[in-house]
Amino acid sequence: MSEKEHWLTRNVLLISFSAFFADLGYQLVVALIPVLLVLVLKAPPYVFGVFMSLSYGLGSLFAYLGGRLGDRYGKKRVVVFGNSLIPLLSLSGLLSTPVASGLLFTAGWWSRNFRTPPRRALLIESSSREHASRVFGFLHALDVGGGMISVVLAVLLLALGQPIYRVILFSIIPLIVSTLLLVFVDERKEERMVGAPAESDTLRAKKSDERRKIFRVLLVSSMLFGLSSYSLGFPVITVSQTQHSYVYGAGTYGVFLGFSAMSGYLFGSRKLDEVKALALLGYLLSALGTLAIGVSYLLHSGSLAYYGSAALVGMGVGVTETYEPSLTSHLVRISEESTGMGLLSAYRSLGLFIANTVMGVLFSVDQFYSYVFATLLALLASVTLLVFTRRNLD
Repeated sequence: MSEKEHWLTRNVLLISFSAFFADLGYQLVVALIPVLLVLVLKAPPYVFGVFMSLSYGLGSLFAYLGGRLGDRYGKKRVVVFGNSLIPLLSLSGLLSTPVASGLLFTAGWWSRNFRTPPRRALLIESSSREHASRVFGFLHALDVGGGMISVVLAVLLLALGQPIYRVILFSIIPLIVSTLLLVFVDERKEERMVGAPAESDTLRAKKSDERRKIFRVLLVSSMLFGLSSYSLGFPVITVSQTQHSYVYGAGTYGVFLGFSAMSGYLFGSRKLDEVKALALLGYLLSALGTLAIGVSYLLHSGSLAYYGSAALVGMGVGVTETYEPSLTSHLVRISEESTGMGLLSAYRSLGLFIANTVMGVLFSVDQFYSYVFATLLALLASVTLLVFTRRNLD
């Protein structure tokens, strides 16, 4: 069996293309929800921050719950159920008040969080741990690639004069296709390919207690990065306001998604030290991109400066979304993969809950302060992962 056939199984393709259509749907809403709430329905920026905090914060509980239920009742069942409820956010554009629209978006986002950990575990179950980074890189490329196309589609529809509520409602079609693809995934544990040993060469952790310690460091680092991981809706608002165009604002999100998809696939297919790659190419690169957004705002730069900054953030997030779950698959037991992925999502979402609340407040005071806050936390995540992981390996 060739290397390509070894990792690119039927299930990997079905799950990855399901992710493509899911992002083709809900990322369209993510790109436009800040415009809808703040610029169309006239809610103050902190209201948008509160809804993002609710989405990510309580979403951490749904992520953990989804992971636990996936190990207990079957990953596929939980994934299909959660994915089928994501279209709730497609209805957010039909309501005329920011509170009602925000609540519908939040409910759909919770459903996304609920299905993500068992979906990651199901993906690893469908391939081998040896190729975890490649599998997650492939998933992320299709996942975010769908999101990039959705943003391009949103920009085109808005430029053609379509009302924003109709553009948001369109997202329900690819979301339904996404769920239908998951129905055909075959969950058969007895046919799982074991692949390489659980300990990767980059970690050199051969004892279970060492793996647990490293996993705790990864969780803390992920939470710190979550504290820096503001909703990309904030840069969308920044660019929309400074460039006086909803289209330019949405375009920023498209650039972010495009570079995120590209970096996830390119770096995931290479044999790198996963800890260093995550800390330096993931967390640190995101910090530099965020700082660049803040400096662009301070200097009243044009759209190209914002797009270059968004590209850096996208590359960092792409690496992070590839190597965080890959490291997790090496550090947890096979029987607890879904729970481990749930913990990873929960810690990240807990950080996101605080981040978006603080970002919303700082953004209302001075947008530059909000980006400086996010930069410092991403730098702290990078240092924490490098220092404490190496200490546990020495």
